Amino acid sequence: MLSDCPARAGYAGILDNGSGRVLAFSDNALTFSDSQLRLRRHRGHEVRDTRVTARVSARYIALLLDYLESIGVDRTPLLRVSRIRSIDDPGALVSVDQVEVLLRAAIESSHRTDLGFELGRRLDPTSHDVLGFALLTSPTFGHLLRLATTYQRLIQTAFALSLHRHADRVELVYTPAVALAPLTMRALEEAIVVSNHVAYRLTLGDRLPAYDVWLSVERPPHARRYRELAPLHAHFGEALPGVRIALPASLLEVPLAMANPRAMRAAEGRCKAMLRHVHARRRWAGWCRMMLRESEDSRPTLQQLARIVNLSPRTLARYLEAEGTSFRNLSLEVRTVRATQMLEEGHLSVTQIAYCLGYGDVASFVRCYRRQTGRTPGLIARGAAATRWQSGAREAAARQ
Repeated sequence: MLSDCPARAGYAGILDNGSGRVLAFSDNALTFSDSQLRLRRHRGHEVRDTRVTARVSARYIALLLDYLESIGVDRTPLLRVSRIRSIDDPGALVSVDQVEVLLRAAIESSHRTDLGFELGRRLDPTSHDVLGFALLTSPTFGHLLRLATTYQRLIQTAFALSLHRHADRVELVYTPAVALAPLTMRALEEAIVVSNHVAYRLTLGDRLPAYDVWLSVERPPHARRYRELAPLHAHFGEALPGVRIALPASLLEVPLAMANPRAMRAAEGRCKAMLRHVHARRRWAGWCRMMLRESEDSRPTLQQLARIVNLSPRTLARYLEAEGTSFRNLSLEVRTVRATQMLEEGHLSVTQIAYCLGYGDVASFVRCYRRQTGRTPGLIARGAAATRWQSGAREAAARQ
């Protein structure tokens, strides 16, 4: 079953500022997607987008290339244009930027829009190395979901996964953890939905009941293909970026045929060691700075950002401390940069900017800004106004 759905209820606000960026804020999480290019305009100049990128395992790209070759598309030019050097190394990773370039070239060569769907069909639990073994040997379906949520970053880092238990259902929510271009967003969302369905079919068989999934991407040209995934009901155009999967809560206690507690514990032990390595090499300060910057005026908390990546606030704070900073310092840094931009643009007064950025009063804003920059907001605003006046005068003189 297919449908286009309205905005999801229960979220405090959703903003499309006309720049291709969609921001959503709720009491549960902060998520966003950003279709801007790596180079963007800022006050008339090209500036480099310093967003944090994410990576996916080259194993998954190899599966997609195998499919493309099966329909007559040569992988060599695709790898060359996307600058992917190796897909044979089990530990090789590919950036989402490389994925975007490869997808564009693959769609142009194959004339197919369903590459994310096809990739998902080829991703079953055995595609995920030792994590796949842990999933398959789980005692119950609920345990499988908890493992998938805990070790999601071993599969890919572009989306964070959270698990929400309700009285009658359980929801898996995939939210973008980095800025993604629209083509990559669509392919990854479709791959997530289809690969999850493959895993549910493999582990539950005929016990899988009807369930619903919501994708934020618009209804694709190949939407009819989702009928192949019955009893899945697919809904497109979800307002909040990402994927939401709702399953009956009764499935949580369903035992799995390949359950092997001893083998599962051994596999999970290896997953824990791998996850520690993934967390250790990530630049958490850069990621937090990006999330704070891209959220504009929503002001996410440490707790909300930690929840997105399935960490405790204390653990995330410890990672930031190891990098020589803190969440408070990053928040002040981002707010100061944002304040300077707003002061230089001249659209709002100092008072309006103070309240827009979440300060309780103007005096607090002025003290904080002066402590961070050594100058007052009024000085910056007056200097920017004078510069704009001089620029306008020169342009007027040039026209005469």
